[in-house]
Amino acid sequence: MSLNERRKTINRREFLKRAATLGITGLVQRLMGGVTLSAQDAEVKRTPEPPVVRGGAAADELDHHIYLPLVSRQRPLAHGPSKLGLHTIYPNNTVPFVQAVADAGAHVALVKALDYLDTPYWVKQASPETVTVARWSGRDAVDPSGDPAEKAAEMMRGKDDFKGHMYYWENNRDGVDYWEILNENNPATIAGHVWLARFFIETMNIAEDNGYKLALFSYNVGAPRWRDWEAIVETGVFARAKAGGHVLALHEYNWPVADYRWGEPMEDQPPYEDRGVLAGRYRYLYRDFLIPRDEVIPLAITEGGLDPVLGGPPQEGPWKERYVEEMIWYDTKLREDDYVIGVALFTVGPTSSWQGYDYEELLWPGNPYGANFLDYIVSLKDA
Repeated sequence: MSLNERRKTINRREFLKRAATLGITGLVQRLMGGVTLSAQDAEVKRTPEPPVVRGGAAADELDHHIYLPLVSRQRPLAHGPSKLGLHTIYPNNTVPFVQAVADAGAHVALVKALDYLDTPYWVKQASPETVTVARWSGRDAVDPSGDPAEKAAEMMRGKDDFKGHMYYWENNRDGVDYWEILNENNPATIAGHVWLARFFIETMNIAEDNGYKLALFSYNVGAPRWRDWEAIVETGVFARAKAGGHVLALHEYNWPVADYRWGEPMEDQPPYEDRGVLAGRYRYLYRDFLIPRDEVIPLAITEGGLDPVLGGPPQEGPWKERYVEEMIWYDTKLREDDYVIGVALFTVGPTSSWQGYDYEELLWPGNPYGANFLDYIVSLKDA
């Protein structure tokens, strides 16, 4: 990233800090001369707009169909409360933090619990508005071959010595809104993604018969490709999910900053100035497919944050010095999209394998790095 680009990023983030302090509504009124555009108005005024091409393939040069995204001629404004949330392994201070935010009149958007499946119950006691997702990791992968219906039945109900996911879910019905079955399954072929979509259609049937709602797919960062999504949506999996009240789960990370590769093109696609290859990749699915097809379902980003495994340009200083600021930038993008429930930042209460991702001290004021998530989330309670 060039120095000029970085300065633009810094200026943009300074704007966000002022918005959090002054109130986004008042700031927007000043910028627009006292005229504000509500989220509903923005939705009504959306019209198709061709992609802005800054390099790479133009839309008319591609050898496959482009679904024109529905976008507003005026860029959407960030609005509403913060969508930052927590991913948890050991609960640690998850519930006290959720309670502190609730006591201040706000709420944590999303909490994801891995294996400690009673954590969501206590989160709900502190903050009923918080959306909860949980995953039992005992078997969270599936081979995309054979009969999807048989594999779905085995995964949900069990077979032989395997008791099935619903066995582990049963005692935690009251606390969990949505259940993840798989974790970062990413088939190598389009046919594999189609198989996976059919598998999820079958799991939704079983889940609904037993009173559960699912968080579907849980793809890893940078996946799947645009052409995979094109095939996946044609299976009808999103129409089925919308009818049944299920949600989509995706993972989005970045490194060393949240906007790295923002505005670059995804594979086989022209670039868009308001989408990302890593963070913000979900917008390809929603704007190119789900919105035009009227198949929008809520999105829970069940893992997110900064991940050094992704690489990227060198950055000075410890990552915790910039973590809150980077997540505020990402949150501002998420708040532009009403269908996003929130992002579960990875992770609170890590096992030994994930200690390098522990940001728990940044939740609270008075940490050694300055900014904190409690004050930021509360600052947007009336946004």
